[in-house]
Amino acid sequence: MADITSTASDYKGIVGPLRNRCAHCLSTGPKLLRCTGCLAVHYCSREHQAAHWPLHKSTCIKIKKARTKLAKEDVKVRNATEDFVTPANAFETHVGHFWGVLSTRDYMRARIALVMKLLIPGTLGSVSEALEHMRDMLRLCRRDNMGLREMVPAVMLRLDLDQECYDFVKWWATCDPDGTYDWGDMTLPYLNLHGADVFEDLGFLLGDYPDLNHLVAILLLKMKLLVDIHNLKIARRILSRSHLPFELRDKIELAVVRSPLSTKLQKEATESLSQTESTLLNHIRRLGAAIVEANGNFMFNLFDPDEALCCWPEAYSTGSWEEMAVALKNSYAVWWETEGVLSLLNDARACAARDSEDEIKDMIEGEKFKSGPGSYPSAKELLEDVSVNRIWGYLDYAAENASYLGPWSERPSEQHTRANKESWARAEEEDAEFDDLLDDDAWSDEEN
Repeated sequence: MADITSTASDYKGIVGPLRNRCAHCLSTGPKLLRCTGCLAVHYCSREHQAAHWPLHKSTCIKIKKARTKLAKEDVKVRNATEDFVTPANAFETHVGHFWGVLSTRDYMRARIALVMKLLIPGTLGSVSEALEHMRDMLRLCRRDNMGLREMVPAVMLRLDLDQECYDFVKWWATCDPDGTYDWGDMTLPYLNLHGADVFEDLGFLLGDYPDLNHLVAILLLKMKLLVDIHNLKIARRILSRSHLPFELRDKIELAVVRSPLSTKLQKEATESLSQTESTLLNHIRRLGAAIVEANGNFMFNLFDPDEALCCWPEAYSTGSWEEMAVALKNSYAVWWETEGVLSLLNDARACAARDSEDEIKDMIEGEKFKSGPGSYPSAKELLEDVSVNRIWGYLDYAAENASYLGPWSERPSEQHTRANKESWARAEEEDAEFDDLLDDDAWSDEEN
């Protein structure tokens, strides 16, 4: 995949659910025209297609070439000359362990290259087609030698296939607990998990060696549901002041949620909804801690992603910067498109920073920093690091803020911060008083 290049802007499209829309003016509608070159983007008129061509040309040509390349490799596999290592048609004879046939590998590489190019436009049609390709490639190669299982969950989330995403991740996490699953046995169940409980305990996922991409995907799914709960709580508070019929209230509540799984949450009473929110917050904190343990680079680069999004590592090791870059490229479009999740994390980070300011000031003024050779970070750099490291501990503050409708100065996090600062000030006063007492005792001893 060395020929795949991208820029940070490729991952930062329109916030919200994927829709078929004009690539030029972004309008939606039932009568959009599809580009006949790439079959991946739409336009509301020929004029807008012509106007957008300078921007679309490069992507269109790359996708068209990728389709042509795949078609040629498909023909080669289907019409191969049979010998002792090459079947006449691996599509018929080697479904399930396709990669084991050397003559199929150029085909598989051509297909994943098309997938990567289809993900760049970020349209409903192109992302849906990319997922169809990946699912079929997993059917052809059960063992997944190309690592598609790392990409699929985030693509499902982009398409709001949230239950399917959870089932997919859980199947891979639990399919081979003792290492005896026979990947070549087509009679064994494969990706057959459906309707797993999204709110169940996370023990199956948080093992000794969790997959970073899967941790990120489930974290995103949980945060997506958390944002929906916040939107439901706000909608209910506003609607409680109105006299709208219940039928209209239900429609409004459904309109403010994103995940299909939230249609069930919409039916819960407010008290039950708060309990579900508490469960989600607990899961999110655990997932966040697991991600930090799996790869300490991820959260820092999530807030400053451009460098990672512009590269494509050829290989990586567990816990490395390169592993983080791949995971971020796989998931960042979902972070960006899912309204509210990045805002929630940014608010949690801001809350952590406000609460840590006094502590950082004392650290900078401490003897260690005073006597250091200048290699220690500045107060600003130290605060940035601390705020990211403590983000999961302040998620509750951000969650309270997200459901708050009052003045900014009275947000729950502001109240918590004021209380914490007052507590910090009292602790400093008590320390000062204690030091004075020690000094008094020292003088008394000298006089005696």
